[in-house]
Amino acid sequence: MGKYYEGDQVFSAWTRSIPGQDNDSYVILGESGYGKSVAAQSIMLQKAYQGHRILDLNIHNTSSSEHIFPIFRKAFEQLSSRTDVYITPISTTLFNPLRYADGTTESSADLSYTLSNIITKYIKLSRTETAAFSDSLEYVISNLDDNPDIFPAILKTLDEFDTKASRSASAHLAPLLRHNVFRNQPIKRHSGIEIINLSKFPPLFQKVIADLLLFDEFRTASQGGQPPRYIHIDEMQNLSIDKDCYLGKILTEGRKYALNVILASQSIREFNASERTMLCQANHKLFFHPALLEVKYYAELLSSPQHRAEISDLLRNLDVGQCVFQGPIYIGEDTKPTRAPICVNVSYLEDIASAPLSKSNS
Repeated sequence: MGKYYEGDQVFSAWTRSIPGQDNDSYVILGESGYGKSVAAQSIMLQKAYQGHRILDLNIHNTSSSEHIFPIFRKAFEQLSSRTDVYITPISTTLFNPLRYADGTTESSADLSYTLSNIITKYIKLSRTETAAFSDSLEYVISNLDDNPDIFPAILKTLDEFDTKASRSASAHLAPLLRHNVFRNQPIKRHSGIEIINLSKFPPLFQKVIADLLLFDEFRTASQGGQPPRYIHIDEMQNLSIDKDCYLGKILTEGRKYALNVILASQSIREFNASERTMLCQANHKLFFHPALLEVKYYAELLSSPQHRAEISDLLRNLDVGQCVFQGPIYIGEDTKPTRAPICVNVSYLEDIASAPLSKSNS
């Protein structure tokens, strides 16, 4: 993670986890320009070097080459693939019913019901419109060989149904479904960083697509037998993280499926109390210099009431590259981690940037 200073002594500060056993999720908070995104990029690179897969949902274009920390750019280019979804559809098996361990297969009706509920959480439809939408989705799922481009196929099917409900649903959903976002085709996952660029879509569509991708990751992981995976989302304050959404489910249940997140946000006060509690499910929390109105919220998460004044002073005096780290962290040669909040200097990044790719199996 960086360096820990104690008087004149300097110690390495590092985390350790066993994927599938330990909660290895990260929440990174802080004002713009103080090192939050660089820390997230550092963590992603280290996970990629270890041979893990990272899905980067690039909602605000923060993972474009010009926004990668300069000494990380070469390594990112070596370790990452990019899909601009506004131009190229995502290859996915999201719309394929699951094959369960006992040999049974998920019904197309159940899958279409779940997927239509995710979409209509954001684009509101009447009950009859929702039923028509779910029916059209079920038809497409049942005929995937003829309908590889999912969203346009749903729109075409709604129009072909030609009922009052289907026409009305089509009118509401057409702005989204005209985008060819998902293509049904087999995919081969590799380790490294898979950057899915959603930044060109309207904010509402970004939320829909992100939630569908999170659902896909969660349902795939919950079947077991998957290698450890990480999902990175920068500036995630506009996404829902309640217990009923899939980002919330990953925060609370992902550990047992070796599915973890690396989340970064400038603000925490925009979240309600239950959402802030949900964020605290992450085992590792990095608090960089906060905006003035954020200080009290950080202090509430970091300490008990009697220590909040002290923690608030520490937060206000953080320099660029410094954070208060909360979670199990090892100092120097210590064999047991400390869980008390400590100040870590997340710098000395050259070693991470130049780490040989042969480290991927270490």
